[in-house]
Amino acid sequence: MSGEPHRTISLFLDANVLISAAWREGTEISHLWRFAGIQLLASPYVMDEVRRNLHAIDQIERLRGLMRSVRIVTVSGQMELPEAAVLPEKDRPVLIGAVQAEAAYLVSGDKKHFGVLFGTSIRGVRVIPPTVLLAALHMGEL
Repeated sequence: MSGEPHRTISLFLDANVLISAAWREGTEISHLWRFAGIQLLASPYVMDEVRRNLHAIDQIERLRGLMRSVRIVTVSGQMELPEAAVLPEKDRPVLIGAVQAEAAYLVSGDKKHFGVLFGTSIRGVRVIPPTVLLAALHMGEL
């Protein structure tokens, strides 16, 4: 043991991450819930999108199980965030939520809209796709 204090990494999850994890049993992204030292975050805005996209009973049940370890953070959509201008209007509250939650990472699989921000940090929040995040976690880089 290195003697270093245990560090918690906060991850703000986009709706597509939660949907993918709940879609079917054993998805790669669902492995995210197995790592220690991670705080998973989402917002009511994100959860509304998740609920609109999951309809099968087994998916809803998986989501309920996953949500036991996800903290819902209250955020205000009323924030000036010029960096969000590159995103479609519907995606801006996700980035704003991650910034207001003071997450270390915003995890999104939305390459079409968030891809332009992958690898960048916005007000202390690094935007990262799930595959890169999982690889870094497996390698012990986070």
